[in-house]
Amino acid sequence: MNHRDRRKLLLDIINSNHVNTQEKLLSLLASHGVNATQATVSRDIHALNIVKVSDQMGQTYYAQLKVDSEDQHQRLYDAIHDNVESCTVVQFMNVIKTTPNSSFATVLAGLLDESDLTDIVGTLAGNDTLITISKTNESANAVSNLIKKHIASK
Repeated sequence: MNHRDRRKLLLDIINSNHVNTQEKLLSLLASHGVNATQATVSRDIHALNIVKVSDQMGQTYYAQLKVDSEDQHQRLYDAIHDNVESCTVVQFMNVIKTTPNSSFATVLAGLLDESDLTDIVGTLAGNDTLITISKTNESANAVSNLIKKHIASK
């Protein structure tokens, strides 16, 4: 299952259940035939703007915080501004270095995966390094220009 389908299912699950832990969420995903890691679910939660809220009884559960498209773009731009150190184009890819030892590369990968940037076909993230993959060198250069524009606004 690709990340978009998994995230749609994740939203369906939290909208129809009061899920209060990631372990419960992993279990419910597994019951739908989706095997995901805790790290993947954490990235999904962040990318989908899912937060914990409280009901009238004080019980917490996951719910999606609605954010409009403009806010989502600004969130991406702020994340780049605050956490990206450099971006290097290598043919049809970008190697993006984030704040050292911050684990922010995975968060930024989630933001980019959920964005409407058609110049990115996929991401791969480690601790502080993220690779974006584009179809063409031109698309990779467009992504690089966007990232460098928002780094430069520091």
